Amino acid sequence: MGTGKTTIGRELARLMGRHFIDTDLEIEKELKISVKEIFEKYGEEYFRQIEVGLIQKLSRLENKVISTGGGILLNPGVKELLSQTGIIICLFTEREYLLERLSHTSKRPLLNGDNLKEIVEKLILEREEIFSKISIRLNTTNISPREASKKILDLLRTRQKVLEKLKDQYIVIE
Repeated sequence: MGTGKTTIGRELARLMGRHFIDTDLEIEKELKISVKEIFEKYGEEYFRQIEVGLIQKLSRLENKVISTGGGILLNPGVKELLSQTGIIICLFTEREYLLERLSHTSKRPLLNGDNLKEIVEKLILEREEIFSKISIRLNTTNISPREASKKILDLLRTRQKVLEKLKDQYIVIE
């Protein structure tokens, strides 16, 4: 929600030579209406059902960068599926910058209402516990999509080096 998932995801995919998929855009293509219209006509529950079905299909793919809607990880089954089949990276932005970014759009159905700050605070609180448990997190406040993508790539490379180093070693748990 306003952290740059689509823009950064697209840039990361370019840097990695992978195909980029945005779940909201895929749903819009499939249903031939915007996410906002889906929420208005059919409701959030219907949208979440479509989103879960798409995630189940996408989780079987390899070598993709997938940008999901911010609410999808609230579904424990989806979070588990994505954790088992890929790497989840959580982007976040400091609240005041997030509010500034979100104040310029009317495309986000969950932000409809009179008090944007109150709505955003509520969504952050709903998602905070789940997002805080994601091991790879990146603050996108005041960095460009290119910088963010490079940082993610560096994090992934470091993680890969650690895993390769541990491959033939024993692990002691005290």
